[in-house]
Amino acid sequence: MSKIGCTVLLNRETSSLSPHFGKAKWVMITDRETGKSEFEQNFGMNGRAVVDILARHRCSDVIFAEIGPGALSHLKDTGIKAWFGPQGVGAPEVMEKLKRGELSAALAPSPGHGQHQHAGGGCCGSIADHAPCCQGKPESLR
Repeated sequence: MSKIGCTVLLNRETSSLSPHFGKAKWVMITDRETGKSEFEQNFGMNGRAVVDILARHRCSDVIFAEIGPGALSHLKDTGIKAWFGPQGVGAPEVMEKLKRGELSAALAPSPGHGQHQHAGGGCCGSIADHAPCCQGKPESLR
């Protein structure tokens, strides 16, 4: 039985992909044979927690919008195939794109990830030095 995971914003089958792998609030697990989906909440709010969810459900593949180097390394270690999907597109359409061979394999982290430090869950440096993933966040989260 083969399963595909998607990191999504909401616990609905029509949800869009989450903009960040480890911060996805939900992981949607879809059985390729039956087409049925189930959801598991990402309480860990980090990449390792998402990979653990995927491994526990025995997913062969996962689709996401962006990923950092640590989470991508954890996926490789567990043998789960990683795929970049477009942000703002619903999970069913993204999975169809995978079936049609239209998604790119994630062989490297998303641009901008792993090139700066998040101290204590915050961001990096002064406002002028903020990486794209940190821009627009309230000062208390930087």
